[in-house]
Amino acid sequence: MPSLRSIRSRIRSVKNTRQITKAMEMVASAKMRKAQQRVLDTRPYAEKIYELMHRISAREKSWSSPFFEIRPVQTIGILLVSTDRGLCGAINSNLFRTLLRFMKERPGVRFEFVTIGRKGRDFVRRGGYNLTGVIQGVKDRGTIEEILPATQLVIEEFSEKKSWQEAWIFYTQFESIMSQKPRYEKLLPIAPEVLAGSGQNANAGEYLYEPDRRDILDVLIPRYFETVIFQRVLENFASEYSARMVAMKNATSNAKEVIYGLTLTYNKLRQANITKEISEISSGAEAISQG
Repeated sequence: MPSLRSIRSRIRSVKNTRQITKAMEMVASAKMRKAQQRVLDTRPYAEKIYELMHRISAREKSWSSPFFEIRPVQTIGILLVSTDRGLCGAINSNLFRTLLRFMKERPGVRFEFVTIGRKGRDFVRRGGYNLTGVIQGVKDRGTIEEILPATQLVIEEFSEKKSWQEAWIFYTQFESIMSQKPRYEKLLPIAPEVLAGSGQNANAGEYLYEPDRRDILDVLIPRYFETVIFQRVLENFASEYSARMVAMKNATSNAKEVIYGLTLTYNKLRQANITKEISEISSGAEAISQG
């Protein structure tokens, strides 16, 4: 049976933990709303770039580019977007399980990784995989310049060195406060039918391009990748903060239950000690009276 002092100490410890988890919940809630707003703010820009690429590529079907080149797959480059910190539920572990399934489905293929986030870097190192590039310390309110080294590395490995035959991005998509799902998308090569497919915007009017469509597309494709990767990083931030908010809320609720249970145990033990002392006093007084 624990002593009253040890129970009081445990109650104080759990109360301190509850204060910390409550504060972390409030901070994550505020950051989640800002991150979610940034995701919404970047969508129009990404959609407009996609529309412009769609228009140009649909009218330049004879144009060839290394970004459209399909080669036999021997090495796949993975851009893994994860969090720098923990205490955010299972979003990282769910993402890593999805990645492992992806790799298992492609036996005989070599994988090389570029990671954004410390948890992804640690995962790659523990697995003994080839780590080509690492970016960490990206701020949730940072700019697109922070992820440019990753974008440039992906483009270089695929189109210049041609050491990668495919490039994929893995991240956690924010759907709601209670739902964050791991996602992966192929970045390279760009399937011609994706850009040159039939769509409303492809046939809606025409723009005047200077100097010409091909020169613009040469510049636009890297910008498109930068925008896609940056938006996926923002999605991951929104997922991280929403998952941390829920995790800290659950931790606070669990702490309250633990405190209630410990307080109940403390009161029962104290009552038992009081009853025992009263019983001992009564027995002593009775012995004295009989003596």
